[in-house]
Amino acid sequence: MSELRHLRALQVFDTVASHSSLTRAAHLLGVSHGAVSKQVAQLEKYLGVLLLHRHVRGVELTDAGKQLFVATQQGFDALELGVRNVRREPNRKSVTISLSSSLATKWLVPRLPAFRTRYPGVAMFLDTNDDIVEFENSEIDVALRFGVPGWGNLYHELLADEELIVVASPKLVSGAQSPMAPSDIVRLPLLHDLFNPTWGEWAKQVELAPSHLGSEELMFTDTAVLIAAAIDRQGVALARRLLVADDLAANRLVRLDETIVSTERSLYFVCRQGDQDRVPIRSFRNWLHEVQRPPQE
Repeated sequence: MSELRHLRALQVFDTVASHSSLTRAAHLLGVSHGAVSKQVAQLEKYLGVLLLHRHVRGVELTDAGKQLFVATQQGFDALELGVRNVRREPNRKSVTISLSSSLATKWLVPRLPAFRTRYPGVAMFLDTNDDIVEFENSEIDVALRFGVPGWGNLYHELLADEELIVVASPKLVSGAQSPMAPSDIVRLPLLHDLFNPTWGEWAKQVELAPSHLGSEELMFTDTAVLIAAAIDRQGVALARRLLVADDLAANRLVRLDETIVSTERSLYFVCRQGDQDRVPIRSFRNWLHEVQRPPQE
């Protein structure tokens, strides 16, 4: 440990080397360009070697700089991993969950008060995005993913098989006979979800020629926004049944026919191997199985 001096300077050097820029490093570290340059100069003086070639457009590592950069990358990666593991120690009573904004908005968040009532000591943190979680490089404990298993050695559990149903605002179809005939449904504006089977799958089931579907004029990449548009009477949605369950129960939406379009993907609970048995995560996992079934509309 006697050689591990100037840790702050090593961090500054690592940031400079990662981005090949003193200016970028200064911005990321929240200090001045001069402060970064001074830290690197002090480290070079201590080591007795030149670490960087400074140019107008950035910096270039010397051979000694490249050698040190390999060491700092490994060292700081190990430190970050150690900190994450300590923060994730078994007795920690919190769960950080990665899930899509649609699943959070339309399904999980409305149900969280029930979880918090049953498990008042468990803190919940929601990270809403559609990115694939790299568990080894994040503080995420659990991912709720709509997909097909293919997550390496991660633990995963099926929560719900998904299916798509045809829904619309009752105000849009006021007075229409239920269930509606396919020919009547396609006379209404059809809302399209880019990430789920198209209306063509539905048309095959109801034996309707694709030419009757018209053009895809309104398309969505966020299912929650698609559902909001349907509630706003902008058209008919072919939507995930799980995500419209509450809107059907509250009569904000109604089913227009009995058709069910299957998907290849399902909703899964995913975490690191072994974490499924940590007390707060096990509590969350068991609770999810209790609430995942949509109510009968």
